[in-house]
Amino acid sequence: MDSGRERGKLSLYGVVPELNFYYLLVALYFFAFGMQFVLFPSLVAFVLGATPAGVGLAQSALSAPLFCLLLFGGLLAERARAGPTLAKLHLAFAFASIGLAAVIAAGALTYSVLIGYAIVVGACAAFMMPVRDAALNGVVLRETSRGRYTSIATAAAVTTAVQIGAQIGGILVARFAGANPAPFLAIQALVLSLGAAVSLGLQDAKPSTGAAHTVRGALRDMREGLVYSFKNSIMSPMLISATYVGVFVIGSFQVLFPLIVRDHYGGSAQAQAGQLGTLFACFWFASFVSAVILSRMKPLKRPGRALVASHLISAAMLGTFAFDKSFGAFIAIVTVWGLASGVAISMSRTITQGAAEPRYLGRVLAVYSMGFMGGAPIGSALVGVAASQLGPRAAALIPAGGLALAAVALALLTPLWRYVQEHQPQVSDSGDCSNAR
Repeated sequence: MDSGRERGKLSLYGVVPELNFYYLLVALYFFAFGMQFVLFPSLVAFVLGATPAGVGLAQSALSAPLFCLLLFGGLLAERARAGPTLAKLHLAFAFASIGLAAVIAAGALTYSVLIGYAIVVGACAAFMMPVRDAALNGVVLRETSRGRYTSIATAAAVTTAVQIGAQIGGILVARFAGANPAPFLAIQALVLSLGAAVSLGLQDAKPSTGAAHTVRGALRDMREGLVYSFKNSIMSPMLISATYVGVFVIGSFQVLFPLIVRDHYGGSAQAQAGQLGTLFACFWFASFVSAVILSRMKPLKRPGRALVASHLISAAMLGTFAFDKSFGAFIAIVTVWGLASGVAISMSRTITQGAAEPRYLGRVLAVYSMGFMGGAPIGSALVGVAASQLGPRAAALIPAGGLALAAVALALLTPLWRYVQEHQPQVSDSGDCSNAR
């Protein structure tokens, strides 16, 4: 029975590259994620009218489970088959979306319900993220064994472009939700269900890891992953980068956008949702453009320099939030920030997946994401409190200055500025990848 399924898969991948299934899976998830980018803050800020601190707390509830559970997600990435695991997680996310849609349709939406939804969705993402990211290396190596060579750097750049393009699509759809988001949450659930079906098309092998399936073994593996990540000369500064981006960028992105739209540009809930969606769409479209350009270029030899430069540009754009401007000028600034962020996302993915040893890949990706998402709830809460005291515009100067100082310190005090990208995963004699677990 198993051999029959494997022959079916092999014949399928003779026609459709497995990497295309992976890209489609990424596209479906991030389309739904893009919808959430607009729907969730709109529900908090525009429908419920939460205070700035309340908006920050709600966004923290969305990212805090990621910080708490990502290490376990990294272990899962090394112990479970990616396809079936991702299918179950997509369905769990879809059920949460349907549940929230039902609550809104019944007129029973409260702040507490949104916090509960955020925690469930964040927990799903904590397991989904490292499993999906770690699967990329295995897909690339299996494609190489079939004679379809693609470098990890190129696949990472294309994945970033697909991710951002799909987010733009989700944002553009969700911006029409206005005061009636329930049908759009149902659309989100449908897209996630399609993602569950597509994830079953991944041809990852049954895990053959020798890791012990015990609590003690899991804790030992987690400790080894942490030690490796913090002692590795490249992964350590990447963890620092992930943390300060979470604090200074994600917090600003999640909290300042809806607050500035509400307090400085105004309008009805539908108009505000449209403005917020426009900002997000411009940001991610610009990120998409820069990611596509990078995917068509020869991989950068020194990606660390591009990463630091993109952070400095982002800090400069964020600092301009403090000054009064027309909505058109605000869109232009956000677009430049998006171009820089597309470079940062691509370089982070390239460095992290290229520098990590295959046997630690799942845990390294989890630790990296944990630093990123661990900083996000802190940043969201701090920016929310600062916006309450100073106003959302003046509050932008705090994360802008912190991001600039952190980027300069990263360049001067770590080897990342001098890092040369050389590592490419190798195909084993069996034609499978050693870390496809």
